[in-house]
Amino acid sequence: MVAKNKGKNYFKILSMAFKEILRNILWILFLAFMSMVFFAWYSAMTSGNKVKATIMLRYEQAYEGLNPNGTRFNINELLSDEVLQTTISLAGLQDELTTDDLLSSIAVKASGSQEPENMYIATEYTIELNNRFLPRRISAYNMMNLLMETYKQYFMKNYGSNDSALNIDWADTADWEYIEFADIMNVKVNNLITYVDNLRSESGMYQYHSAGESFRSLSESIANFRDIYLNKYTSYVTNNHLFRNPAAYRDKLVYRRFLKNQSLSANQEIYRIYQDALKMYDETMITFMMVPMFDTANGLYMARTGIGMDDLTIGAQEYAEKIENDQKQILAFDASIENTYTPETSQEKYAYADDMISEIEDHLNSIILRIQAVKKEYEEYRFKSSITYVINQPGLMSTYNVKGTVVAGFVVVILSSMYYMIRTIRKESKS
Repeated sequence: MVAKNKGKNYFKILSMAFKEILRNILWILFLAFMSMVFFAWYSAMTSGNKVKATIMLRYEQAYEGLNPNGTRFNINELLSDEVLQTTISLAGLQDELTTDDLLSSIAVKASGSQEPENMYIATEYTIELNNRFLPRRISAYNMMNLLMETYKQYFMKNYGSNDSALNIDWADTADWEYIEFADIMNVKVNNLITYVDNLRSESGMYQYHSAGESFRSLSESIANFRDIYLNKYTSYVTNNHLFRNPAAYRDKLVYRRFLKNQSLSANQEIYRIYQDALKMYDETMITFMMVPMFDTANGLYMARTGIGMDDLTIGAQEYAEKIENDQKQILAFDASIENTYTPETSQEKYAYADDMISEIEDHLNSIILRIQAVKKEYEEYRFKSSITYVINQPGLMSTYNVKGTVVAGFVVVILSSMYYMIRTIRKESKS
């Protein structure tokens, strides 16, 4: 009987507790609403404190961990002083933000698994930037946008392709002999043609030439320059025996001839060894070189092989060609040395040769500027898809953290209800 009365009392107390909750439901809902408003406001205020971006590399060499010009790719260059300082300057924060502060606000990591057994060469990287040190007048999103664009331009400028062929230093030309200038310029021009032809092959059929230029037309211009200007200059200085210092140049030629003669002697000795080996490698020896073979019916038989003879013949042929080349170069040295023993040439001819050198420099510099203009336009097109970035702009749901806001309101409702329930139970228990 006592247990039955006690159960009725508990039920009565719980019933009163629920009635108390319903009596204060408006107050509870108001508290929940205010909590949700505050949580949403706080989320909106803090959502701009951090921003993430993803850099994606989409060119062939990236999958080998390389830059487009073949050098090793290093994402940490995004954090270099040059990139950070340029970003700060573009933001107009030179007097308010240091590179160290900006560096402390950035975190970079490769996307994908970092477990040793699952690691691969990354082609995507995640960059996170917070506003810890940023002035209030610029958001983390805007700063990230400047950083990404600055790094993209830095990447294009430094790693678009190997531009060494475009860098011709004219400072030392005054120290070159007239004929040396022709030889050196021929090498540089041929390198330039190779460089342009490689770009032409790489660019395919894409028509990007806003000024009516193409890598094909540029290659033809360089070839014409070589065939007309350089050949004319070479013939002129050779036929007129023009030298700045004939004796010094002659000594240089004599030394080069000596080195080439040493090479000729070494190649002749190796060629003689090959010839002796071929003489020893007679038909009798070949009959003893038998190897097991299978015919079309899978029958085993022993076959003679001429592989040894073939290798010796190929080796002898290679050194015969080297000997022929050395002999031709020695004859050319002899002709050049003989050419230095000439009577004095008039100053007018030297002056004309100097004018030709200036004309060659001006004309080649003009071609290089045209190459650079077309190359820049091409690489801007290529890098639109080769290196891209996406900045994660928070949407409405994430800005106000709708899920968290709802959870916050629900928690307030539960806690408030528990408060009224516990208060009612304790009050009724005492009475």
